[in-house]
Amino acid sequence: MASEFLKKAWRRYYKATYRVVAFVVCTLLMVLSFPNSGRFNYDYEIKRPWRYEDVIAQYDFPILKPANEVAAERDSLMRTIIPYFVIDSVYEVSVRLRVHTMVRNIANTLPQYAPSGVNADTLSAVLESALCQNIVDVASDGIVDVGIRETGQLADNSELMLIKANVATPYRSDDLVTPRKAYSVVVDRTAEDLSQHYGFESRRFRQIVTMMPVSEVIEPNIHFDEAKTQTAIKQKIDNLSLYSGKVMSGQLIVRTGDIVTPRIAQLLLSLKAATEGGIRTNEHERPIMIGQLIIVGSLMFSLFLFICYFRKDYFKQLHYVNFILALMTSLVCVTGFLAGKSANISFIIPYAVLPVMMRIFTDARLGMYVHIVTVLIISFFAFNSQVFLFMHVPAGLVACISLYQLNKRIQIFRTAVYLFLFYSFMYTGYVFWQSAEFTFQPMIYLHFAVSSVLFLLTYPLIYIIEKIFGFISDVTLLEMADGNNILLRQLSEKAPGTFQHSMQVANLGQEVAYKISANALLVRAGALYHDVGKILNPLLFTENHVKGVNPHASMTYEQSAKLIIDHVRNGVELARKYHLPAQIRDVIASHHGTTMARYFYLKWCAEHAEETPNLADFTYPGPRPRTKEQAIIMMADAVEAASKSLSTHSDDDISNLVDKIIDNQMAAGQFKKAPVTFAEIDEARKVFKEKLKSIYHVRIQYPDSPK
Repeated sequence: MASEFLKKAWRRYYKATYRVVAFVVCTLLMVLSFPNSGRFNYDYEIKRPWRYEDVIAQYDFPILKPANEVAAERDSLMRTIIPYFVIDSVYEVSVRLRVHTMVRNIANTLPQYAPSGVNADTLSAVLESALCQNIVDVASDGIVDVGIRETGQLADNSELMLIKANVATPYRSDDLVTPRKAYSVVVDRTAEDLSQHYGFESRRFRQIVTMMPVSEVIEPNIHFDEAKTQTAIKQKIDNLSLYSGKVMSGQLIVRTGDIVTPRIAQLLLSLKAATEGGIRTNEHERPIMIGQLIIVGSLMFSLFLFICYFRKDYFKQLHYVNFILALMTSLVCVTGFLAGKSANISFIIPYAVLPVMMRIFTDARLGMYVHIVTVLIISFFAFNSQVFLFMHVPAGLVACISLYQLNKRIQIFRTAVYLFLFYSFMYTGYVFWQSAEFTFQPMIYLHFAVSSVLFLLTYPLIYIIEKIFGFISDVTLLEMADGNNILLRQLSEKAPGTFQHSMQVANLGQEVAYKISANALLVRAGALYHDVGKILNPLLFTENHVKGVNPHASMTYEQSAKLIIDHVRNGVELARKYHLPAQIRDVIASHHGTTMARYFYLKWCAEHAEETPNLADFTYPGPRPRTKEQAIIMMADAVEAASKSLSTHSDDDISNLVDKIIDNQMAAGQFKKAPVTFAEIDEARKVFKEKLKSIYHVRIQYPDSPK
């Protein structure tokens, strides 16, 4: 019992629940797609009046220093940077190895230079030791490459930090020696050391030292430490303050009409950095999110009520609800994503596609309401909200009017041109109005051109939407009504009488559709295909009979009725095989409703007066018409076929025939599920009578030609 109750409740309430959940989910998706940072929605020039409303700080934010001031402070700071140099920790080892090799290479020549009484082997050992010690001593204070000064890494008499054993010690650049100066000191000290050791004059040993390639052994032992220097630079730059004061919450920044001075411009620039840079803390995020949900939710709720009360026909069909919400949510989310990448994209996205799509598959009034709600939502994070609304709301109306009936591809191109001209004129007028003079901004007009080109995507988008949501557009209906369509060619070849009948039904139905505001193109296309099932057995139907041949003569009335009724089922199967839209298949299935194959039913009753007939054998399976277009085709089909059976076609005969057929259909309840009124049915009667009278009007008889 409980499960049965739940099933009934689900069948009763699932559509209403689905609509509410769909609107709530789409609202959440839209809010979540909003850019995380705010948007500075103002465009201004220094020494020009402020065109917008008063700007009051909503929260505290720091004031940015002017760019030239920051640059000057940065340059001054860079001049105080102390470079870092590091001393080679393995320099002593490499020096001793090189000196040892050098002394060994000249050992054979030492005896001829050594003073008398000095052993050459002992001299080489003492010489090697003295050279090593002196080079190491000189290098302990740093030997610097002259190229460092040339590259600007170290200036004369400047300060530097020299790192020894991971300890940085301040030095002056003049305290460092070059390889040439180090060479001179090493030679002098080594000669003096040898003189003191052996007791000879130092010039005797200086000659020995100078003939050795000592300069090749002495190399720079300190190197520029770029990593530590850059770290020091970064720390100082990070400590450089970019701000010069603070704006407090509630403080007036600029009034409407005030001249934008450099000081005001700097405050506005600081507000922009605070807004788009996300200076707001987490404590601000929750109220902002709540505000967005309230505003977007209210707008979506207004749309929900509008569709519910003023567009009930679309509200009842879930695929229309899905279509509306999918278009809105996609446009808002795409705009939110792109706005997070670039602020000023307001005029690139072709928002006019939305009302045009709505106009093509629903109606213009609903399309404009959906467009306005969508543009209002996007305006909360669009660049310059005032101009955004000023431009895009009327642009949607222009697009709807110019594409009132889409039946040619050139119309989309023409609408794109109209949109470009409209945007250009509106923006030019806005600039004149606000600034009293015109400043040409080619990038804005390029945005208008790009948006107009993107609007051309409407044409392939129509096909995609038709496939996804099961809609049918005027373009598709026009293509289907083309006589070169494969099914219509087969109908004209295999069942020419039926084809002519279908053409007449299409003409009658289309005129009625124009009178009662139905979809005339759908009526025409549906009428052309409504009897396509007769292709399989064309000779069974009177309009295709060959004179003197009646295939029903050898059949029972039940068999004949079944074959006649089967043309509906055969037509639906053919339509499905050739991928005709669902709307056309529904016309084929419903064009006889649940009426009877009356001719064979009456014949059976006449021959079986005392028997009760099985009504199912003579009744079409239905369904009954559920749309205004299906009802029109049902009436037009019956009226046109019956008019062929009249022996005379006087005005009274035609009028009585039309009234009788439509009255019988109404009495059988064939139009109960169709949204057609009595007034519209009466209007249809008038059209049928007028058209049939013009078709069967009496022609004058021409006299015989004289003999």
